[in-house]
Amino acid sequence: MSKLLVVVGFTGQQGGSVADVFAKEEGWKVRGITRNPDKAQSRVCKEVEVVKGDLDDKESLVEAFKGADAIFTNTDFWGPFHNPATRAKVKPGQTINEYCHDYELQQGKNVADAAATVDGLERFVVSAVCNAKKWSKGKYTWVYHFDAKAKIVEYIEETYPKLAAKMSVVQIGAYMTNWKMGAKPTKQADGTYRLALVGSGQKPVPHFHTQNDTGYVVRAALLSAPGKNILGVGSMLSWTDYLKVWCEVNKVPFGGYDEMPLETFEKYMPVPGMGKEIGEMFLFIDEFGYDGSDPSVVHAQDLGVPCPLTTWEEYVKSEDWSSILSA
Repeated sequence: MSKLLVVVGFTGQQGGSVADVFAKEEGWKVRGITRNPDKAQSRVCKEVEVVKGDLDDKESLVEAFKGADAIFTNTDFWGPFHNPATRAKVKPGQTINEYCHDYELQQGKNVADAAATVDGLERFVVSAVCNAKKWSKGKYTWVYHFDAKAKIVEYIEETYPKLAAKMSVVQIGAYMTNWKMGAKPTKQADGTYRLALVGSGQKPVPHFHTQNDTGYVVRAALLSAPGKNILGVGSMLSWTDYLKVWCEVNKVPFGGYDEMPLETFEKYMPVPGMGKEIGEMFLFIDEFGYDGSDPSVVHAQDLGVPCPLTTWEEYVKSEDWSSILSA
C-alpha cells in the first residue's frame, strides 16, 4: 500500500519539486496543499491530489493533513514582503521585515500545531535555514527571513518533542535562479564580466537548483533516519569562483569580483528594507557561513542514499544567458 506524502506549498519552487519527484516515486502518493486550488491548475497532474489548505487557518491544515504518513512543509517570507497590501498591516514602530518575520513564524507554528494532531504520522520534513542572529552571537539582526524559519524548528523542538523526533530539517542553498532577480554578471567596457555583491566574494556558498532538486533532497531525508539537519547544495563555490565558472561556460573573459558596501547595495534595492535584509545575509554568510558553521549540518550527498543534484556548471549550461551576453 502506498504511503501518503502531503506537500505544503506545492505550487512553489520547493514544494513543486517535491511533488514532481514523489509523484513518480514507487510506493508514494502525493497530496498537494494550496490556498487556491482553482489557481493551481498549471501544477495539477493526475498523480497529485489537490486539496485546499491555508497556512493562516490551522483547522484547514488539520483537515488537509489527515491520513498523512509524511509531511513536507516550507514557509514564505518574501511573498508577503513584496505584496503591497502588507504595508497596511505593519504596526507603528514595526518594520515590514519584522512583520514578515512574525507572520512567517506564525504560519510555521500553525503547520506544526496541525501536524502534531496527525495519527500515524511517520516523518516530518521542514524546509528551514539557520538562525543568523544566534550563530553570529547577535552581530547580524536583520536576516529575518533566515531567523523566522529557524525559530519554526525551535518551536517544534520545544513544543512537540514527539513530532520533533520524526523531523528532519532541509536547508535549501542559494537559489541558482537568483541571477534573474539581479545578482548577475555585468559586461564591462573592456568586454570582461564582473560581479558586484556585499561581502568578500571568497567564502564558499552552497548553490542549489531549487526547482529541480528539492525533491531529491527530501527523498534522501525520508530514506535516512530522522533527526538530520541536511544542506541542499549542488556546488560549494565562492562568488568569485561562481563567476569564473559562468565565464568559462559562456566563453567570455572573467573580469573579477567587486565587494560592494552595504549602504551602496541598499540603494540598489527597489523596496525599503530589502537591501539591508539581503545585505546582512551576505555579510553573515561571508563571516559565519551559510549554515552558521553549525556542526550538525550534513550535505545531502553524504547521507549514503541516491541524491542526484545539479552542479552550477550544469545549470549554467542549461540556461539561456542571452539577456546578459547581448547587453
